[in-house]
Amino acid sequence: MGEDTSLAIQVALVARVAELTQEVVAGRVYDDVPAAAERIADTGADFPYISIAEGQLVPIDEECFDRSTTFINLNVWSRAIGYPEVKRIAGALRIGLHEQDLAIAGHVLDRMRVENITFSRDPDGVTRRARIDLMIETQPAG
Repeated sequence: MGEDTSLAIQVALVARVAELTQEVVAGRVYDDVPAAAERIADTGADFPYISIAEGQLVPIDEECFDRSTTFINLNVWSRAIGYPEVKRIAGALRIGLHEQDLAIAGHVLDRMRVENITFSRDPDGVTRRARIDLMIETQPAG
C-alpha cells in the first residue's frame, strides 16, 4: 500500500521549506508547534518559525488516471517589529516553491503553485503572520 498523498507531500514540503529558510528559521518548521521554551532549547530562538496548517486533499479519479489536488497552508510567524521579516521569509518561500519541482515519495508532481499570501497581525498585537496558500497537483508514480 502506497503512502497517503497528503502525508507524502507534507514530508517533502517540510524538508523543502526547512532548506529554503535555514538561515533565518533554523529548522523551526512544525506541524505541531512546541512551546517557546522547547523551541529555544532546540534551536536557540523561539521566532521566527513556520507551521504547516490546514489542508485539503481532493481526489480526482477518472477512468484513465488517478490524480489529486492538495491544498496546504503554511504560516510564517515573527515577533520582529513590523512586517519585513515575515515578508522576506514568505517571499523566499514563494520563489522556492511556486512552479518548482518537489520530489514526493510515491508520487509525481504535476504542478505546485503559491495561490495567495496574506499578511496579518496576531491578536496579541506583537506577532506578525504570513499565510501562504499552496496548491499541489500530483498523480501516483508508475
